[in-house]
Amino acid sequence: MKGEEDRVPCRKGDPIPVRRVWRDGPAPDASGAGMGEWTVFDFAATYPVGEIRLAPEWFAAGKDRIAIECSLNGKQWHPACEASRPANGESAAQAGDVHARYVRIAATSDASAPPAAHFAAGTGLAAEPAEDWTRLFHRKKGWTGGDGIYSIALNGADTHGRAAETKTLFVFGDTFIGDVDEATDARLEPVVMINNSLAILEGDRPDPAAITFRWNREGDTPASAIVPTTPNALKEKGAYYWLQDAASVGGWFHCFPLIIGPNPDGPEGFQFTVHGVAHVAAPMGPDGPELERQVQQDTPLYFRSAGGHTTYFGAAIMPNTEEAGVPDPDGYVYIYGLQQDGGTKLVAARVPAGDLGRIECWRYWNGREWTERKEDCAPIVPDVSCELSVSPMVGGFLHGKYVIVCQLGGITGNCVAVYWGDSPVGPFGPCVPLHYCSEPEEGKGIYAYNAKGHPHLSPAGELLVSYNVNTTSMDAHMAHAGIYRPRFVRIRQIS
Repeated sequence: MKGEEDRVPCRKGDPIPVRRVWRDGPAPDASGAGMGEWTVFDFAATYPVGEIRLAPEWFAAGKDRIAIECSLNGKQWHPACEASRPANGESAAQAGDVHARYVRIAATSDASAPPAAHFAAGTGLAAEPAEDWTRLFHRKKGWTGGDGIYSIALNGADTHGRAAETKTLFVFGDTFIGDVDEATDARLEPVVMINNSLAILEGDRPDPAAITFRWNREGDTPASAIVPTTPNALKEKGAYYWLQDAASVGGWFHCFPLIIGPNPDGPEGFQFTVHGVAHVAAPMGPDGPELERQVQQDTPLYFRSAGGHTTYFGAAIMPNTEEAGVPDPDGYVYIYGLQQDGGTKLVAARVPAGDLGRIECWRYWNGREWTERKEDCAPIVPDVSCELSVSPMVGGFLHGKYVIVCQLGGITGNCVAVYWGDSPVGPFGPCVPLHYCSEPEEGKGIYAYNAKGHPHLSPAGELLVSYNVNTTSMDAHMAHAGIYRPRFVRIRQIS
């Protein structure tokens, strides 16, 4: 049986295990008189913090109150509550269900070791590392790194707890193909980077023996899994596809990739230009899309809005249908896009499931109603990443809500966050930051980006979430193959 210090909280009031404690002073105490020393508690995951109970020894003579602060990253701290000297026994303070990985207490005790402190879960969301899924993509041969990583249930049942009954298709962006030194994690020549790849996972577990990766070949050289053939793409020298999200609808694979062209004048790692959005469709077979039968077309889905802002669709696709198995199907597929308006904002379109490939049938949300004019689409949330997800939730206090998973602040934000609302277009509540991506602290030009959820790989009440890690330095890519791969966390509801 696990000891109490190893258990994770599942219900409100359950103890939150503390994984590490250290002193990090100085700090003023809550009364403003004198200086104390911060004591920091690390949970090694994010939890909603409810009640905090402190032993009397926290309070030095003459000190009646001490400050308590919380943080996701151990750097930016926010006041949570104050603890008051108890008349007898422990002091109990309410942190207000704040989401935190770290709690620090402005200790006024002279004790050499921190006195006893106990933390109880409140109501909210936990975000815990999912190391089993992260390890699945740390590979040494063949496919050895990629970004993107959208997931699609081959049978179209893209809702919680359904992965065991189907196979899962993963779609990736830029991908390294080659071998990696087992001891040093350095890439071995020859190394090839292709622009997109696919993988098929059997079952609902991150089993390395159950996943296979797919790409094309040009002679003996690896090549992208999906290659542009549309007129708009072919007129751009060196154009390729970034796949964006995909979906299985009515037995067909659908994706709306960005048409990307090289831009040698861009900074290292960002030497590209977007030229449009295409539509790729193919029959969905038992082992993934039958790409030998694919159909491609150009679309008008990359444009300027009526306000003059660059806008494009395909960053997230949400089938809200009976086939998808969602709680409240309405028969539409929702396609989400991005609008660059002093930031990256989310816009929405929808279409009856049977007409997904007929762009003329799409309607766009203008903030009040659905309209034929794509130029009138209006943002539904103000800050998202360039890739994201929108998912109907099953189970827990969010059952029936629509949850957006994204990464705040682009490639410098380093924070996985969620919004939730009552419909596919909201209104959505305030953003809830949940997980700090610490990988950029290693240096080497590393950045984290494009968080998204994977509902059908998640049990009810949870959401498996990935985010990408990359570097602007090709030298770092070559020396450290483990950088360029997705990381995973599990978001759980606690109530």
